Amino acid sequence: MSELPTGFLPLGTTEVGDEVAQMATWTFRAATSLGALGVVLSLGFNLVLIPSVVALLVGGLAWRRARVLRDLPFAVNANHPWILDQAMGKAEVAVRAADDRWVVLGDLRLKLHTDPLLGDPLLVEANEPWDTVVRWPQASPARLQRWLVVGNTALALRDAVNGHDEEAEEQRRRAANDTDLLDRQWPEEEDTMEEGLALTRWLESARPKK
Repeated sequence: MSELPTGFLPLGTTEVGDEVAQMATWTFRAATSLGALGVVLSLGFNLVLIPSVVALLVGGLAWRRARVLRDLPFAVNANHPWILDQAMGKAEVAVRAADDRWVVLGDLRLKLHTDPLLGDPLLVEANEPWDTVVRWPQASPARLQRWLVVGNTALALRDAVNGHDEEAEEQRRRAANDTDLLDRQWPEEEDTMEEGLALTRWLESARPKK
């Protein structure tokens, strides 16, 4: 993996990563605790051994899922509100491409597109001229949508901290509402909405008070 831009932190190592992987992390802790307790009890009761091993296996799978969920292809610098409550400079957001190259994002929002030739997911600008930002690795539609939500929320928070033009933001939202992408039913997947609630809270708390 290529090095992060100077001063950036991977989003999966922050509180956002904790939120995204919360359910899997809880499952891992509960299953491993029950499994370890069962192994101890099995010294006196052999019937407890098999359920204990099953619990440990479930804990291992949950730990692996938590790692996958934390692997978010975004990074933020120290001035982003997901790192500091009071920024001391300009907040920035970077995205990781399929080739592990990091790109610092400018004044834009993102949407998903599919390469018509290769079928790979493309991350493009949400408004004209819809230039390609990066090519993303193959992943489930639900995971790609989750990444998109996280990335656009990070950008909105960045703009709120940096004093982004509210009128320009409203025009961007209206343009996004006209696209077919937002009218499409999102795929269902476990935990997809869990992080969405937390990200919305962060977004609301970061908006300037009127």
